Amino acid sequence: MPYSVHFAADVDVPADLRTKVFEIVREIAASMESIPASSAFWSAANAGNAELNLGGWQFEYRIHHRDRRILIVNARRGSGRAV
Repeated sequence: MPYSVHFAADVDVPADLRTKVFEIVREIAASMESIPASSAFWSAANAGNAELNLGGWQFEYRIHHRDRRILIVNARRGSGRAV
């Protein structure tokens, strides 16, 4: 079963960007089962929030293995201001 993708309730970004981020993270989720356990991806992902930079925004997400879901927990514009 692949990982599901969700946004935290307080993550507020423009709708078109939200859709694009959802699509990209869903692609990441679909490919995660093929990433070897020894990959640096897992070391980084398990150490804290993973990041995605897109359209001048930085998105942080957490991988919840037990629930098999990815939660996008934060979005910041390039200025570093939390949104």
